[in-house]
Amino acid sequence: MEAVGYTGRAQSHFDQWKRSAFVMQSLLLLIAPALFAASIYIILGRVILLTDGDKYSLIRQKWLTKVFVAGDVLSLLVQGAGGGIMATYNGMETGEKIVITGLFIQIIFFAFFVTVAGCFHVKWQRHGLATGTMNLKALPWRRHMVILYTASGLILVRSIFRAIEYLGGNSGYLLKHEVFLYVFDSVLMLAVMIGFNVVHPSEVTQLHQQRLIQRASEVEMKPNDGRKVRIEPWP
Repeated sequence: MEAVGYTGRAQSHFDQWKRSAFVMQSLLLLIAPALFAASIYIILGRVILLTDGDKYSLIRQKWLTKVFVAGDVLSLLVQGAGGGIMATYNGMETGEKIVITGLFIQIIFFAFFVTVAGCFHVKWQRHGLATGTMNLKALPWRRHMVILYTASGLILVRSIFRAIEYLGGNSGYLLKHEVFLYVFDSVLMLAVMIGFNVVHPSEVTQLHQQRLIQRASEVEMKPNDGRKVRIEPWP
């Protein structure tokens, strides 16, 4: 979405009245960060599973991803609807108001998510590390939390910038000066992409799956005759 959106922006450089290019950039650049946010929500859920830290989270892990992804989808749909209305001949002002609503929904949900992540981190540091039975030093949960906070901060700054930009209206200073879009949107989203490729989220998921397999292989049954039967994990 980011790549196609900036392709549309490049086309607008040569033809400012090309409607398809305007729709590409206004829609895709607006809603793409919502998908980054959804990935971040899933990462926190995986970290909680990996560390057995469900009891230290304000929202139970099974509901955490559902709640925040639902909010993200709502924000995405509202922003997408607003961006689509903006592309019509007489819908610029109405579309801007709808987009602003979608951005504020995203900011509220994201700020709450960062609070949930921070509370989990603090409680886990105080209690989980002391009582945990697993080899916590071998688990890479800290670096994934660091990249989670970093990406969350970047997306939050970007969303606040876009909200201020749209609040300024079509003739606002931020919208008239293209450099702000690149500094507070393009660069920040590029940093998020690079960060998640340096510390890839798949590591957490793979380690969690390995732990499940290891636990399943260690389960034993004791029949009446005293024999021990090992239950092998599902393939």
